[in-house]
Amino acid sequence: MPYDYGFADATHAALVMQQHMDQISNNLANVNTTGFKRDRLIFNDLMSRQISTSHEQGPLRYSDNPLDVALGGDGFFRIMTPRGERLTRDGAFKMLPSGALVTSGGLPVLDVAGQPVMLNPMGEKPVITENGTVFQGLAMINQLGVVDVADKNSLIKEGANLFVGRDSELPPTFVPEDVSVNQGYTEMPNVQVVSEMVNMINTHRSYEAYQKTLHVMQDMDSKTVSQVGRINS
Repeated sequence: MPYDYGFADATHAALVMQQHMDQISNNLANVNTTGFKRDRLIFNDLMSRQISTSHEQGPLRYSDNPLDVALGGDGFFRIMTPRGERLTRDGAFKMLPSGALVTSGGLPVLDVAGQPVMLNPMGEKPVITENGTVFQGLAMINQLGVVDVADKNSLIKEGANLFVGRDSELPPTFVPEDVSVNQGYTEMPNVQVVSEMVNMINTHRSYEAYQKTLHVMQDMDSKTVSQVGRINS
């Protein structure tokens, strides 16, 4: 019985290390993804773990694109999808010929009232203030919808740099006070490449150690079966 428990524990630990490797690999694969937030594997104990997203601010990079906006501080842009409203930190927006302001994936960007932001495609270059108000020339066009949630652990990733609640609905949101909208900037991922590489090396070593343990236990099991067979014969 102790052998069975030991084998099961080692197998489970190896699977956990494999999951950890997958999470680290995903972080490294998104080192150039605008607004990406890295994931962490949180260990409650050897047999219990969960993936948690770090919502720490990423560095801002100047782009000189008037439709690029980056948030400074806590908050998210409001985005509409076919599945309902979602949140994102990716402010690399673009304008369609119709004047609609959309994400890089073509999803409508919403204003403070939850309506799609529409620009004048024939108007002057947009100017976006720190509170998200959009001007074209002297005309105030709209204001970007920026909200936050009280508990960011209630959010999960849905893909395409979007966040949603765990029940596929957004949790209650509010308008944050200490957030700035920075025109002409994009937010880079909060992934620390060197740190992730060190984690990957350590995790790989742990995985190999558990694999070696499993091989040793399998060899012991095979030898035991072989010896019992000779005794019985």
